[in-house]
Amino acid sequence: MAKHHATNKAGQRPAGALGLLAALVTLAVIALTAPASALSPDDAHCLSCHQSAGMEKQLGNGESLSLHIQGDRFAGSVHGMFGCAACHSDIDPAKHPGDAKPIASKRSFSIGRAQVCATCHTDQATQWSHSVHAALVRDGNPMAPVCTSCHSPHAVMKGAAQAMETVPCKTCHSDIFGAYATSVHGTLRAAGITQAPLCFNCHGAHDIKVPTAGAGLKDTCFGCHTDAVAKHQIWLPNAQLHFTVITCPACHSPTAHRKVDLMLRNSATKEDAVRPIGVPEFQGPPDGAAGDKGLDPATLFTLMQTLNRTGVKNKTSIKGMLDVSSGVEAHKIAAASEAIKNCSTCHKAGAAAFQSVTISVAGAGGVPVHYGITKDVLHSAFSIPSIGGFYAMGATRITLLDVLLALGLLVGFGIPALHLTIRWLASRPTDKPGSAKPDSADQDKKEG
Repeated sequence: MAKHHATNKAGQRPAGALGLLAALVTLAVIALTAPASALSPDDAHCLSCHQSAGMEKQLGNGESLSLHIQGDRFAGSVHGMFGCAACHSDIDPAKHPGDAKPIASKRSFSIGRAQVCATCHTDQATQWSHSVHAALVRDGNPMAPVCTSCHSPHAVMKGAAQAMETVPCKTCHSDIFGAYATSVHGTLRAAGITQAPLCFNCHGAHDIKVPTAGAGLKDTCFGCHTDAVAKHQIWLPNAQLHFTVITCPACHSPTAHRKVDLMLRNSATKEDAVRPIGVPEFQGPPDGAAGDKGLDPATLFTLMQTLNRTGVKNKTSIKGMLDVSSGVEAHKIAAASEAIKNCSTCHKAGAAAFQSVTISVAGAGGVPVHYGITKDVLHSAFSIPSIGGFYAMGATRITLLDVLLALGLLVGFGIPALHLTIRWLASRPTDKPGSAKPDSADQDKKEG
């Protein structure tokens, strides 16, 4: 009988069951299509004022801080479900705005609000504290981003940083993002291939690093291109050496202007050295342009002698890298088929890449700071102790160093070889002219 009431003769469910099912489906659709959060009465009360367009507050330094909040965007944001009081617990609605605290500047307000973000986002805040952005904030850079620089607190949408249209990095790095957008990486990403890297894939999301510091760029590229070395070894002689002294964009950004960058490094830690204190050449503003400006070979020699004077524990060395001239050019990565493969591009007398030279140190957060240095440092005997790690006989087309090294090899191997030859000649038995060797019979008589 129970079975008879569950279905009719056609095997269909009764109208009551169908109605219940329809109601559940409707509720599910509403749940899926409704905003992430509906405004509570308290939030609606806050927005009754703050939703007014043009609402702002005058700050101590004369700036104006916008207090306008778009209610619909806040309700649909990831923060909407927590409500206003979750982040503004210091506000007493009963006394507001009478108890409003004075704000010195928009910058100080943003830095202060970042502490509120850290109460929930502790992991991200810790990562950010070790980033180049945090280092720039500590260095007093007024443009260095904090939480609210990248994440609009009242309109945070999940996944916004993973889309080219909404990635926050391009707000500050518009020129670099423009170069990226036209690169093979950006073209693939725009076509919907999410495996192609976006900003955070190479730089990190909150623990922003500087891939160009030291040899980090190579390791960053190898994170995806795990077979890069094997593929290059098929056709490129000394592939490992090339990866040590040449950055990936130097060949894979074929339209870029290339240069030699001599990086001051701490020999003990293998990290880029900071700017030497008290050295006049590093006291002025950095000058990325090379050519005839900046340090000359004799000054570089004296600098290295000063930095490595007797008693200094951590010696300073120079690591030379063939690199592109700017961060914009570093992001113009072309398809592999367009990469430079003609060895004569660099390995010829007067190669363009060796006409521009800079010397660099680590700035705030490890960001390389470049200073001008004359290209003569690559041709001078003064530079032998300095650029030995970069120089390769015959490869860099530095004629003087080629000759000096050839002479050194000749002396180093020639003298021992000559010495061994003389000893060998001296040890050979010799016969006096006109003397006859005794025959075997005479020899036997003598022995008898």
